[in-house]
Amino acid sequence: MALKLLINSLFRGGAEKQFAALAGLLPHDGLYLLEDEASLPAPVRPIPLSAHRAGTSPLLKTAAIPLYARRLAALAGPGDTVLSFMERANLVNVIAAASSGHRAVICERTRPSGEFSGLRGALMRPLIRRYYPRAALIVANSEGVRRDLAVNFGVPEDKLRVVPNGCDADGIARQAAEPLPAPWAAVFARPVVVTGGRLTAAKGHWHLLRAFKELKKNRPETALVFLGEGELGRYLRSLSEQLGFKTFPGAGEPPGDADVYFAGFCPNPHQFTARARLFAFTSLWEGFPNALLEAMASGVPVISSDCDSGPRELLAPATPSGVQAAEPEHGDYGLLMPPLSGLRLPAGAPLEAAERAWADKLSEMLGAPAALRAYAAAGRRRAGEFGLEKTAGLWLGLLGPTT
Repeated sequence: MALKLLINSLFRGGAEKQFAALAGLLPHDGLYLLEDEASLPAPVRPIPLSAHRAGTSPLLKTAAIPLYARRLAALAGPGDTVLSFMERANLVNVIAAASSGHRAVICERTRPSGEFSGLRGALMRPLIRRYYPRAALIVANSEGVRRDLAVNFGVPEDKLRVVPNGCDADGIARQAAEPLPAPWAAVFARPVVVTGGRLTAAKGHWHLLRAFKELKKNRPETALVFLGEGELGRYLRSLSEQLGFKTFPGAGEPPGDADVYFAGFCPNPHQFTARARLFAFTSLWEGFPNALLEAMASGVPVISSDCDSGPRELLAPATPSGVQAAEPEHGDYGLLMPPLSGLRLPAGAPLEAAERAWADKLSEMLGAPAALRAYAAAGRRRAGEFGLEKTAGLWLGLLGPTT
């Protein structure tokens, strides 16, 4: 049986990074992309199924699903297994299998109920409900995603499995030890709260900015650093300025006295996170939060929203799946906070209760160095439980013998 791998693209992103890492550990005879976009290293040269790029209209790429499926069907046949990551690639995989006879194994990387709303939701949710149950096997990267697929998308329980994301903890530790450039080292000489991940709606970063405004009243020396880029970058920089923060937008050398820093894409984010006092994660929904796990591996204590999927499984794995914190909760490996509303309130609007809880807990923890050291050590141990080789072994067990 031949294994083939499929994903939308290898552009920068958590799912793409995970896919590229696993591709080096899973024996396969073809790596295919829906788009001609590959900025991440891969063990073999990827084969694009179209000339589409990251900037191509999402509606056009969704409309092209039947075209992608025909091209994939011509490359696979009975006896083959095609493993796909991400929604469009998953739909292409299932549709192509009806023609080629290959075994379609699909992997959902986020919580579709959170990810797809508005026009995107009207388009994608019916497609997921229709085609996902037709796959031979559907793999979620967390219990929360598995539950969402079963309850809200009609995926049969007997087809669902869970394989968590893997983490190169040793590699992250090596990168974390690399020294910061001198201007950034001066910034991190102050108490710094750092956050990471793409600047998208899922991450709820505006809540962190609003909570940080309250935090600064008690701890004026503290800085907030955003690592990453995304479509909400302009909005978040504008909100930061409206809140009265001296804001570094990301171009040039960072000043030592700004309140909020937008560092943009960093090839090595771990050298930043490792030198922060806290890593704050305000996600509204997740699949399995790579940024949170990698922060733990870098040795920084973490505080996270207890959103529907992911953080609780990492930080408080002994607690029941599906429960959510009603107040700040000290997990075994980090702090869990009540979920945030997702409302984008004006800069001058009063803090929501959850935002105020964030401000208070951040301030408390910044003044508790012993607790921070304990959580940093516990988080590093926890991250070590998610080795890439272990994850690859779970995948090989599900996929069966490959040639």
